[in-house]
Amino acid sequence: MSAKALYVHIPFCRSICSYCDFCKLLYREEFSFAYLAELKKEILSKNLGKMETIYVGGGTPSALSPKELEELLSLLSLYKKEDSEFTVEANPESFDLEKAKIMVKYGVNRLSFGLESSRSEALELMGREHSLLDVEKALEIARSVGITNLNVDLIYALPGEKKEDLEKDINAMLSLKVPHLSTYSLTIGEDSIFSKKGYKEAEQDEQAEQYELILSSFRKAGYERYEVSNFAIPGYESRHNSAYWKDEEYVGVGLGASGYEDGVHYTNTRSLKKYLAGEYRESEEKDDAKDAIEYFFLTNLRLKEGFALDNFKKRFGFDFMERYKEAFESLRNRGLIETKDGRVFASDKGILLLDQILVALF
Repeated sequence: MSAKALYVHIPFCRSICSYCDFCKLLYREEFSFAYLAELKKEILSKNLGKMETIYVGGGTPSALSPKELEELLSLLSLYKKEDSEFTVEANPESFDLEKAKIMVKYGVNRLSFGLESSRSEALELMGREHSLLDVEKALEIARSVGITNLNVDLIYALPGEKKEDLEKDINAMLSLKVPHLSTYSLTIGEDSIFSKKGYKEAEQDEQAEQYELILSSFRKAGYERYEVSNFAIPGYESRHNSAYWKDEEYVGVGLGASGYEDGVHYTNTRSLKKYLAGEYRESEEKDDAKDAIEYFFLTNLRLKEGFALDNFKKRFGFDFMERYKEAFESLRNRGLIETKDGRVFASDKGILLLDQILVALF
């Protein structure tokens, strides 16, 4: 198996956020017990070797009980190397010292917390059950057990959000002094509570304006944007997520999880009934040559560093500059794409208009 990244989905949440359209279920012990047993079967069926990165996402992995969390992490620890990046997502209200110690026991060395906003009215709107103080306490607990590779998420372009509201959230995020920050413009899935209540996403111009404020503020504070939505102090970039953005293969296990193995993109079922019956796979698609190139552009051009021209030629067997000369020149003349030191990458302006770059190349 060439994949060296493992994603594990835990669908359970203690409450459902208004914006969420991910594969999730309200936590019930009888469901989680059965789910973890089936998840173990799926993992063992993969015949995994040692993984470079392991990422436990959700849902809310920290919603599991200490006993359940220990059962899961003890299994996953068998697949980590000494220097593996081992990440677990957590919500501050379901994270405590007992769970933190269990995580450290089994080699977890990176945590990602959902702040989403520092403002109580925005958190209430989103159905979040924590405060900024809860996030500060969770980070303090994580640091107390030696986990310092920390990420915090922010959602912006919320309904009715003003510039001064976003500035408060930015300042709050920076005050946490974590080495990694992720920011996502609000998207409203059709199955979300927001959608059912008739909320709409912000206009693209408004999203772009807020994004530029985030970008300038984070850069001024010493964070580098290494991917469209992700910022890090140098050396703290997410190794696991970078595998996705570099279009490398990865294993996905669990309800609704996606993976990419042996040139096949696949997605697991979102039906708990089917999953517990051992019917894991919902769909799969074998890449043809055109699909493979499109996926490569779609992922790599999200990265600050873009892609290396020699790597492109090695992978696809032809020269990028020869095949896409006309499209590249047009995009460069518009200030959307650049080349330097044998690499092709989107400019700051191009990052905001990635769709236009992709359309031109496809």
